[in-house]
Amino acid sequence: MTWLDIFLPRLRCPHSGEALRHASDDDKKRAGLAIEKPALISENGVYVYPIIEGIPHLLPDAAIKTSTVA
Repeated sequence: MTWLDIFLPRLRCPHSGEALRHASDDDKKRAGLAIEKPALISENGVYVYPIIEGIPHLLPDAAIKTSTVA
């Protein structure tokens, strides 16, 4: 278990305030990210936050808005 897995239940989307989860391959495709890149996504499926060098970038400006909601 990584530190991110431990803290993930406490993290929230800066835009919506919703819980975050690991983005699936389909989520990343909709956001235009390569599927091998790790990312978090808001529960509503709208905002994707990249994980760069093991650190989730949860600043509002770092969010990638998906083209469609699952």
